[in-house]
Amino acid sequence: MKQKFISNIKLLRKEFNVSQPQLAKETGLANSEISYWENGERTPNAKVVIILSRYFQVTTDYLLNVNEDNTPIYRSDDYYTDMTLFSKRLKDLRIKNNLSQIELANNVNISQPAINYWELGKRTPNANAIISLANYFGVTTDYLLGESD
Repeated sequence: MKQKFISNIKLLRKEFNVSQPQLAKETGLANSEISYWENGERTPNAKVVIILSRYFQVTTDYLLNVNEDNTPIYRSDDYYTDMTLFSKRLKDLRIKNNLSQIELANNVNISQPAINYWELGKRTPNANAIISLANYFGVTTDYLLGESD
C-alpha cells in the first residue's frame, strides 16, 4: 500500500497541477504532513484519506491501491470528515459477522482496544488498518469510511 499510495498522491498532484503547499492550503492539511507521506515517512489516517480522495475526486480504494480504477467521481468540496459512519459501519459489520471485538482483533491482527476506540469514535485508524478491515469484511474502503453505500 505504502509505495502505491505515495505514487498515487504524487501523480494526482501533477494531474491537478497542484504543489504540496497549495494542496495543504486548499485542504487544511499540513504541508509537512504531505511531504512526510510522499517521502514514505508516515502513513495517513482515515480522515486524511477521505480528505485527499474528495480533493482529487477518486475513491479511497484507488488512493489506497485497493482498486486500480481512478475514474473521476463526484465529491463534495467539503473536506470536513465525520468518522461517525465509519464507527457505526465497523460495529455493524462486526456484529453481523457474530464477532466480539477480541475475535475481530485476533483475525485482523489489530489490538482490541484500538477496535473499541474506533467503534466509540474516540480514535481514527490509519490507512493500513482501513485496508485490513475492508479486506476482512469484503467491503470497499469507500463503504467502510462512509463515502459510498
